Amino acid sequence: MKTYKNYKLMRLQPNRDYISDDVVQTPVEMAGRLVRHFQPKGRILEPCRGEGHFLQFMPEAEWCEIKEGRDFLEWDQPVDWIVTNPPWSKIRVFLQHGMRWSDNIVFLLTINHIWTKARLRDMQTAGFGLKEICLLEMPESFPQSGFQLGAVHVQRGWSGDIRLTDLSEQKPAVPKIKRRALRSLKR
Repeated sequence: MKTYKNYKLMRLQPNRDYISDDVVQTPVEMAGRLVRHFQPKGRILEPCRGEGHFLQFMPEAEWCEIKEGRDFLEWDQPVDWIVTNPPWSKIRVFLQHGMRWSDNIVFLLTINHIWTKARLRDMQTAGFGLKEICLLEMPESFPQSGFQLGAVHVQRGWSGDIRLTDLSEQKPAVPKIKRRALRSLKR
């Protein structure tokens, strides 16, 4: 039996052999794809800067990074947009705090994180609605859980339909049998 010092966080993860400190860097290309899609304008905040991959496409954005002493949960200024890959073990507290300070929030996460009753109730209570879910491929560097990766856009005052957009890179299918073997099957 394995023992983990962060067992309380680990027991919530479907793959018990995966050890995480909630630091998972968004690939640069994916960060650019998301910024191009959502086109945030006005005052923008990146609450989990990490290596700065989102900031490469939002150079005027302000940022937080707990490892550098700038904790997002201490942020207390209004912004127009929040765009980030938050720590997945802290989605609810990040969402609650973000809704206090921004009208538009884009989180990169596995989309099952947004569908809990508590999070949906939090959004409704704060006057927010789920505007869009963008499906994305799961990078190999991310925890592989079997859940769909996506970017969700939560917007203050939104009460319309939820838009579903496929932003995943379509990789060419790799045949499981070689052409020569396929030809022999046709005979």
